[in-house]
Order: sequence, then structure tokens, then C-alpha cells
Amino acid sequence: TMDPARPHRTRLLGMNLVIWNDGPKRNGVKELGSWRVFEDSCPHRRGPLSEGRIEEDGNLLCAYHAWRFNGSGRCVGLPFCSSKTPQQSRRAECGSFPCQVAGGLLFVFPCSGPDAPREAAK
Repeated sequence: TMDPARPHRTRLLGMNLVIWNDGPKRNGVKELGSWRVFEDSCPHRRGPLSEGRIEEDGNLLCAYHAWRFNGSGRCVGLPFCSSKTPQQSRRAECGSFPCQVAGGLLFVFPCSGPDAPREAAK
């Protein structure tokens, strides 16, 4: 069983991945959200996201320079930047992999990109 309160490092088909749950904390208790799978590499300086933490709002925080990512991989927070700055560049997004929980197992579609969710649903 994976702890939904922290990111988990894993490898799949030679790829370094991070698995995490985007549920928020309410009154100090982690709520179960959706499981997410990203490349274990921050787009800023390629630090491992698995060494980061899950914030109170359910976003994943990179341990190196505090970039914050939502469940879709979009950068939603940069230290010392205005709130609109991170969303302006796709280069600030994490590679995200479609995944699904079934029968108590997490299944990951091993391709990322804009067409991956559609391909995984086939």
C-alpha cells in the first residue's frame, strides 16, 4: 500500500517516475484524491520530484527550488513570481502519464503527451 501523503519513486520500462496522490489535507488529515504519475524530473533543473512533498492543497512541490505542480502537471507556483507567470510556458509543465486504479492496483499507461489520455482509453 502506498502512503498517499508522500511522493513515491518508481521505475517503469526504464523510466524514472514519481507516483503521488493529489488529495488535499483538511484539518490535518490527508483526503484521498486521484493518483498521479509524472516523470521524476522537475522541468526547471531536473531535480527528482520524488524527493519533494505534497502540499496542503494537494499540489506536488519540488524540493530543490519550490516549484509547485497540480495533478495535470501544470506549474501553479514559482517562488518570487506573480501568480500568472507559471502558466505562460508549457516548458514549465511536468511529463504526466495516464493512470487508473482497478482491483487495488495502479495501472500506468507508459506514454506521456497530449494524446496519451485518449490512447490509454482505447
